[in-house]
Amino acid sequence: MSKATKVRKVNLVQEVAARIREQILGGAFPPGSRLPPEGRLSESFGVSRTVVREAMRTLRAQGLVEVSQGRRPWVKPADTQAAVETLGALLARGENSLLRLVEVRRPLETEIASLAAERAAPGDVAALEEAIREMLSAGSMEARVEADLRFHDRLAAATGNPVFQILLATMAELMHRSRRQTLARSGVDAAVEGHRAVLAAVARHDPQAARQTMLDHLAKAERDLRGESP
Repeated sequence: MSKATKVRKVNLVQEVAARIREQILGGAFPPGSRLPPEGRLSESFGVSRTVVREAMRTLRAQGLVEVSQGRRPWVKPADTQAAVETLGALLARGENSLLRLVEVRRPLETEIASLAAERAAPGDVAALEEAIREMLSAGSMEARVEADLRFHDRLAAATGNPVFQILLATMAELMHRSRRQTLARSGVDAAVEGHRAVLAAVARHDPQAARQTMLDHLAKAERDLRGESP
């Protein structure tokens, strides 16, 4: 096969995959439904069965369909985990300093704190309190880091907007590294103090105070990462 033929084939696979993806996302093929037979798709798109099979592999890699031997591919329910893992791996492998992470967290998490203060239900406040207790009782650095990140995840959940939790999840590996470093430098008490300040603002439904306390909390983390004194 010539190089030009290979390029054309790759382009066809991408085009067919993109068109089927549009149909899935547009609701033409709802979750749990079977896609048309390979022969019908081949005829519909005017391509070979090989191109259709390779397009299905692309869609499977994107988490949109499940392919099994001898059966028509079926559309998978929406699942954010594959996207979270892919984006998380890209961030973790890229040249992303922990200080750059703080720059991203600052606008994101101050908005999270503000919205949580507006929308938090009693159960959300209780979940945040529990995360602080877990952080204080943790017996290892890893357990403290997990409890710390759980507080931020539960704060995002309190906004009622699941996109915030997805965005935080994509940064999980970088945030683990950041929290290990800052907790090792300042200790758990300083982190808990910041969390309690945010929690108090959320509990009294004060968005402005929640935004400011989160900003202060992240400023402390930035100083720790820079190795600066308070």
